[in-house]
Amino acid sequence: MPSSLPNPLPSTYLSAETEPVFQAPWEAKAFAIVNQLAATQRYSWAEWTNCLVQETAAAEAEANDARTYYERWVDACQKLLIQKGILDADAIDQKMVELSSDQSPLNSKSIADG
Repeated sequence: MPSSLPNPLPSTYLSAETEPVFQAPWEAKAFAIVNQLAATQRYSWAEWTNCLVQETAAAEAEANDARTYYERWVDACQKLLIQKGILDADAIDQKMVELSSDQSPLNSKSIADG
C-alpha cells in the first residue's frame, strides 16, 4: 500500500536525486560532534570554518589526497581540538575508538566534555 504522506524531510536536506546527505553513519557523527563542540562554545563557528577551509585547501593542493569531505571534517576537528588544548592526540585516539565501537552510541557530549 503506497503511503500518501509527504516526505518528512524538507527538500534542502536531500540532493537532487533524493540521496541522503550522509553516505555513512560516521559522517553524521562527525557532523554532530563538530556542531556540539561549537554549540557548547569549545570553539567558535568562525574558528571551525577557518580550520576546515585550511584543511580543504591543503587537501586540494595535494594531488594524491583522496580523503572525502567528512574525512577532512574529522581531520580539521582533530587539529582544532589540539590547537585549543581541548584534547591531546592520545585522548582523540581513545575517543575515536569509543565512537567507532558498535556498542557505543554517538555521544558528542563526551567529546565536548573532553
